[in-house]
Amino acid sequence: MTGLIPRIATAMNSSTDPRVLQTLGMEGVSLALWDHALPDGLSKALDALSGARLPRLRRRLAVKQVHAAVHSACIESGADLCAESLAVEMEQLAAHAAKVFASPLIELRLDVTDGQPCPKWHIDAVPGRMLCTLRGPGTEYGPIGPDGAPQTVHHMARGAVGVFRGVLWPGRELAAIVHRSPPRGAGGPRLLVVIDPVDDAGAC
Repeated sequence: MTGLIPRIATAMNSSTDPRVLQTLGMEGVSLALWDHALPDGLSKALDALSGARLPRLRRRLAVKQVHAAVHSACIESGADLCAESLAVEMEQLAAHAAKVFASPLIELRLDVTDGQPCPKWHIDAVPGRMLCTLRGPGTEYGPIGPDGAPQTVHHMARGAVGVFRGVLWPGRELAAIVHRSPPRGAGGPRLLVVIDPVDDAGAC
């Protein structure tokens, strides 16, 4: 008796409504993209910061802990002017991620990168991942082709929020949307939000 052949999930849903993020669990969907823009004041405040003053963070948190953690990270880095607005924005993203991934705990990262730290097209070795670029060029993505590169390349806009299925997404469908870091753009280092679910044992 032969096993069932896994199906390939290649659909990408996008909308200006944040509820589109919940469609990641629909059949065939490997990427749900919320066409979201950062508040203008937050964008300007982040752009005015030197790379050394951009906030950095990597913590496992409940949603209710996100605001305080992000606010503290901003104060510690010298990003006082955007501490409150960024904390509010990250709390909102964490709440959406917790719902999409049905995970009471999330791992939140604020990554500051220069250049192209992850140039290879890939699918993350996690159940799912939320990405949002706060400063700099957005993540590149597309449906995987026979050679592992995308058949067509798309670019997430600054502030847009994408939730991607990972290799460990439950079920028989295989995630088939690959992504990578974009080439370095003008304006100094890039600031990226990465949110992963954390399982009950504390492992992502």
